[in-house]
Amino acid sequence: MPSPSTAVVPARLDLEVAILGGGFAGVSCGQRLAKELKRAGLRPEQAVIVSDQNYLVFQPMLAEVAGASIAPRHVVNPIRRICRGLRVLRGKVGGIDLEKREVRVDTGPFSAGVVIGFRHLVLALGAEIDLSRVPGMPEHAFVMQNVGDAMILRATLISRLEEANAEQRPEVRRRLLTFVVVGGGYSGVETAGEILDLLREAARDYHDIPREEIRVVLVHSRERILQNLGDNLGDYAAKKLRQRGLEILLNERVRAVTATRVYLQSGETIETATVVSTVGNAPHSAIRALCEANDLPNEGHRLLTDEFLRVRGQDAVWAAGDCALVPLAGKTAEFCPQTAQFATRQGIALAKNLGHTLSGRGPDPFQFKGLGELASIGHRTAVASILGMQFSGFVAWFLWRSIYLSKLPGLDRKLRIVIDWSLDLFFPRDITLLNPRFTKLYRQVHLEPGDALFHRGEPAFSLYVVQSGAIELRDGSGEVVRTITEGEYFGERAIVHGGGYLYDAYAKGPTELVSLSSEVVLPLFTSSSRFRRVLGRTTAQGSAEAEIESVKRRLDPAVLRQPVRERMRNDLATLRSDATVGEALALFSTRRFSIYPLAGPDGRLDGCLAREDLFNFLKRADVSMESPLEEIERLHLPVCPVESEVEEAVESMIRSGLQKCLVTDRDGRLVGIVSVMDLMGPGAAGA
Repeated sequence: MPSPSTAVVPARLDLEVAILGGGFAGVSCGQRLAKELKRAGLRPEQAVIVSDQNYLVFQPMLAEVAGASIAPRHVVNPIRRICRGLRVLRGKVGGIDLEKREVRVDTGPFSAGVVIGFRHLVLALGAEIDLSRVPGMPEHAFVMQNVGDAMILRATLISRLEEANAEQRPEVRRRLLTFVVVGGGYSGVETAGEILDLLREAARDYHDIPREEIRVVLVHSRERILQNLGDNLGDYAAKKLRQRGLEILLNERVRAVTATRVYLQSGETIETATVVSTVGNAPHSAIRALCEANDLPNEGHRLLTDEFLRVRGQDAVWAAGDCALVPLAGKTAEFCPQTAQFATRQGIALAKNLGHTLSGRGPDPFQFKGLGELASIGHRTAVASILGMQFSGFVAWFLWRSIYLSKLPGLDRKLRIVIDWSLDLFFPRDITLLNPRFTKLYRQVHLEPGDALFHRGEPAFSLYVVQSGAIELRDGSGEVVRTITEGEYFGERAIVHGGGYLYDAYAKGPTELVSLSSEVVLPLFTSSSRFRRVLGRTTAQGSAEAEIESVKRRLDPAVLRQPVRERMRNDLATLRSDATVGEALALFSTRRFSIYPLAGPDGRLDGCLAREDLFNFLKRADVSMESPLEEIERLHLPVCPVESEVEEAVESMIRSGLQKCLVTDRDGRLVGIVSVMDLMGPGAAGA
């Protein structure tokens, strides 16, 4: 970690209102709050919205993005243009301190972040997706939470058609043309309907894919889909979808998912290469941490509010949307459903109550009871229950489009959606396979002599392996603290511990590197104890100057100034570098050490042999007692000259992450070894 003197201090904002969350509740609150602040005699910039994206996603239309009915950019709207006048921060909530009335926001890898001091806090962070309850679901299922998810799903659907069109093996072909959607709520039904429409329509352009071979399966854990719409509309939707070819499995749960199969609770399996999950909502991690740290009233980490949308027991903390349980007006012990219309109304009502509070007036209770529910099931068909009246078929579909179009923020977005829908009536859906480009998990890096790879303080994104050439790590004064050569790796310390790189990295000559993304390294580090042990030894190899000074302070200054020769041991167990396995084992039996120096015929140091490495070498079937030690990879301990002081040896050991340092004469011949334990004897500080 950086030393205190070089630690980056986040910026600070002290504001009246901090709104956390850029969904329907947060954005609706922010949009209305600008007017309320003016009425209270305050400027709109005294409020801020914090969102992990700088846009609002119009969730009800995501299924149509996946089905290639509308363009992805038409269902998103920049929050800055919706909530004009308010501050907007794109970032992740790092922590909430109610006692200090502060929120810490991580605004990106290259920035210092922001600490927001608030008078009133609005929690509208929504929910997160957690698929971990079903084995294999996180690895193999697609989700429908954001516009990027819809784009990836659309590209995957078309890619499956392209593969199946060229596949001759029947079992593989069936798997490619089978699509499973998990969840029979609004999102699941609408997604399944759009997938079915896209695939059936696109199949006309694939001469080797008969439409009847396409199979879309909807798996739902209850006895009826779209249960909130009532029995009649739910049954009508299921009937229409089945008539169009959708398979619906009711009272069924997914037990596990693999790359090629879905295992159901009943014991049945479905061969498929594409699974879409619209279930698995979980409490937001920041809300969960807040509840546990402050003992806030909650149910399943959803915050309980009063009728004014204040968190119970709090005067300045408010909540709305999916992270809140808001009492439903006129219903005892019932809460508002987690839908867009309720989140939007809650955001508006919360903003009004904030305005009243800031003006010294009393808040008003939230009275909205809901206008109805709508769901599009594809093929210009929908179901709707509005103000107690039920609609289905084309009329409901027309109402669905009209109502949601009116709710879509921004006149330009409304016009673009209308154009998309109009074109969809006369032209087929676009089946162009546009794969979103992602950052590669690994890549090749070429550097010319003197090229900089990274600089001190920059955020760490990768672990690097040197294929050829060498990299020099330099400290703030430009001194080379370590040279990484062919076959060695570096950068793991900054990834694992954070805080950015500790050194400047320059190519010593023409150098080829392999860069491995932290997205790969960190999961391996957290899930594999063996990988942790390996990196645990090497993450110390780039210790910062502050850490070196910390160790030095624990030693007597007189010890640090002593010549190394006075602290080293010369009773070395040395092997010739051309020795055999048998000779090494003979030495091992009489001199028990973990590391044995190797010397060439001229006595010069030629690396070291670790006892563990020799035993691993013996596991190979082709190894005999006559096998040369040259076939075993050398271990390189830090080296210091015999005339140097102990302080130099300490720095070498700390920088290398090892506890021993070899001592050589002016000709490079080994004369001794010094270890940390040698320095912690008599004369060490505190001894």
